[in-house]
Amino acid sequence: SEDYHRFHVPVSGTVEKFVEIPGCLYTVNPIAVNSKYCNVFTENKRVISIISTPEFGKVAFVAIGATMVGSITFVKKEGDYVHKGDEFGYFSFGGSTVICVFEKDAIQFDADLLANSERSLETLVEVGTTLGVSKRNRGLKVSELQKCSIE
Repeated sequence: SEDYHRFHVPVSGTVEKFVEIPGCLYTVNPIAVNSKYCNVFTENKRVISIISTPEFGKVAFVAIGATMVGSITFVKKEGDYVHKGDEFGYFSFGGSTVICVFEKDAIQFDADLLANSERSLETLVEVGTTLGVSKRNRGLKVSELQKCSIE
């Protein structure tokens, strides 16, 4: 199935805080996401979590609610150390979307993500798919890069 209603920690680090932002519950399908009439990323209900990491600095993980998916549940709490790939939470009754925000110049995203983003296309990913590599660790050997990749 393309819809997976759980989300996972993209990087290892310490959860600093959660910030809940109330909002609408518009659909997050590609037509709505690309609409000029509303911005689901800024108008929908969302929860922002800040994860502090040595490889990427601070990473904001944003869970965005959508139509019939108003409940965003996190299974980790502030102060927890989380490992990349850990279950982070879920959307009750359906799925929605998530966004990761990195500090400037902290990550080099994979070419397919950049190409799809240029064309406003959604990229479907599975748990464990590499999305990019930390720019802060360019001198590492290939075998050491795994801890610096976002999955």
